[in-house]
Order: sequence, then structure tokens, then C-alpha cells
Amino acid sequence: MDRKKLIILISSAVAVIIIIVLSAKLYPIAFVGWQPVIYGDFNKNYNSAVFYYTKAISTYNKSNTDIINSSEVRNEIKRAGLEALIEDILILNELKKIFSSSELKNQIDKNVTAAIQGKDIKKEIETLYGLSVSEFTKYFLKPQARREILEARLRLENGSFDQWLANAEKQAKIMIFLPGFEWKDGTVIIKK
Repeated sequence: MDRKKLIILISSAVAVIIIIVLSAKLYPIAFVGWQPVIYGDFNKNYNSAVFYYTKAISTYNKSNTDIINSSEVRNEIKRAGLEALIEDILILNELKKIFSSSELKNQIDKNVTAAIQGKDIKKEIETLYGLSVSEFTKYFLKPQARREILEARLRLENGSFDQWLANAEKQAKIMIFLPGFEWKDGTVIIKK
């Protein structure tokens, strides 16, 4: 194969990979150490939060339904969602120091099962969050389970979860690539 054909082949392969990554939203918007926060996860989290708040406002405060469309509210939802994803990575990293991967998986599954056991939540999740049960489990129940596991472990050691999290956030090496946001003093802030 001559040099031109090889360059065209490699360029085509790179272009296809870039298209797949962008269309599947698999690119990072932040790094926690070397672990990426993936745009697709952030976007799913953001969209479900907007869906939930839109439903809540239209149910409980019909006179104020336009508030969800304000850029300030949308940016705050993005900020809080990004911070939650960063916190989840910090929590997961700490749990990996304490438990083996199988122990951790079993404990998370146990907590998730306890949360939904005996309940038919499919319709409620779709109605309130616009997500499937598996998506809700991935984006909300598992992070909450991880948080509860670490809180319980720290309580057993007479530690404070809030203090641990504040220290972990201050020490973490966080890089945010999402326009309009930055990491400062252990928290995600909206750039002005």
C-alpha cells in the first residue's frame, strides 16, 4: 500500500472514531484526577432534573412555570449536576480503597434492591424523571447507595461524611472543560 492510501485510511478511521464519540456523547467535560466525567452522563442527569423540576413547578406552582426556562436556573441545575457527578467519583474512589470490587458491587446492589423492593416504580420514574428504571438506577440510586455506604463506614469509624467530602473536594485535582463552569475552593462555580 502506498503512503497516500495509508494516510487516507488512517484519517478516515480517526474521523469515524471522532464522529462516534461525539454522536454518542462519550467525550469528557471534566476530569477528577484522571477519571472523566462523560458528557452523556451529565446530559442525562441534567435533562432528568429539568424534567423533574418542570413537572414539580407545573404541579405545585403553576403561576411560576417560566422560571425553569431562565438561564440562571438552568445553569444552577447544570452546576449542581456536575458537582454531584464529581462527588460520586470521589466517593467511589474512596470506597474502592475500603472494599474489593465484588464486595462493593454486592453492597450497592443490596442498597438499590432495598430502595425499590416491592415497589412498582416504573411508571413513577418515567412520569417524574423521564427515565427508564435502569437509567434511574444508574444515575440516581447507585450514586445514592455509594454515598450511604461511605457515610455508614465513616460513622463506624467515628468520622464525619461531610468533613471527609469537604477535605476530598479540596484535595481533588479537578479540571472542568464545560463552558461557563470552573472548579474553585472545592466546589463547582458558575463563571461570571
